[in-house]
Amino acid sequence: MFEERRPKNWCQSYWDQVKRNIGLVSLKEQDCLREAQIAVLGQGGLGGPLTEQLARSGCENFVICDNDKFDESNLNRQVCVRADIGKYKVDVVEKLLKDINPEIKVCKYYEVDELNVLNIINGSSVVVLTLDNLLTSILISRKCREKKILMLEAWAVPYIWAWWFTSESEDYEICYGFKTKNMTISKISQSKSLLLDLKKQLLNKLMQFPGIIDRYDREKGVFEEILSGKHPFVSLAPIVRIAASYLAFEVIFSGILKIKKMTLAPQIIGYDYFKSKIIKFKF
Repeated sequence: MFEERRPKNWCQSYWDQVKRNIGLVSLKEQDCLREAQIAVLGQGGLGGPLTEQLARSGCENFVICDNDKFDESNLNRQVCVRADIGKYKVDVVEKLLKDINPEIKVCKYYEVDELNVLNIINGSSVVVLTLDNLLTSILISRKCREKKILMLEAWAVPYIWAWWFTSESEDYEICYGFKTKNMTISKISQSKSLLLDLKKQLLNKLMQFPGIIDRYDREKGVFEEILSGKHPFVSLAPIVRIAASYLAFEVIFSGILKIKKMTLAPQIIGYDYFKSKIIKFKF
């Protein structure tokens, strides 16, 4: 009887892939996932695993963007193997998606700028910001707000959390305390000191997560080197994958299916899994 429920517009291979989803989502909801366009901007530690999970969940329409190539430092957490070193991340992720489901449609970009940003985000039900370039993030956030496109963001820190930027949330730049609201993207890009200040402001915001300094300083002195820019931000596969999984959950159940209530910026409601404790505060 269950096999007879397959919608006529689903091919057999798609049905075989997603039928174990049914129950957690209805057939109608699964079709919403299949049809929705999702833009995942950044295909590194968060974006790559997120996109993979959405593909495995039955999503078939993706916009992906990243200008970076895989290197050996990515092997500890990203969707790559040694044979992928030197390849563009979007190319590797596109192949992975097609290997999961050949019917998946992928529109890929190697950069985001003022000339193509609207082409990238238009038509998407959800834009997920998984970039570490703050200038590009500001550009995308402005256009998403202008076009009333839902934007989701999280950082790969050891807490389960994510927040949404919508017409009802706080503005992205105001939320982070960036002094860029009345500046053009071109003007921001011309100031190296301002770009450095944006990174410092971001790190200062992330330090509001309870206990985060201790989490990143088990090797004493590392956190101070992160703050000074001498050491890249620390990542570990399970922490990154947990964050990516929660983003996928939010995309599906809050962004597309509207089953779960969104947590709107600047509110943070999450979970500290080192202490098995709920966290709740505002940036």
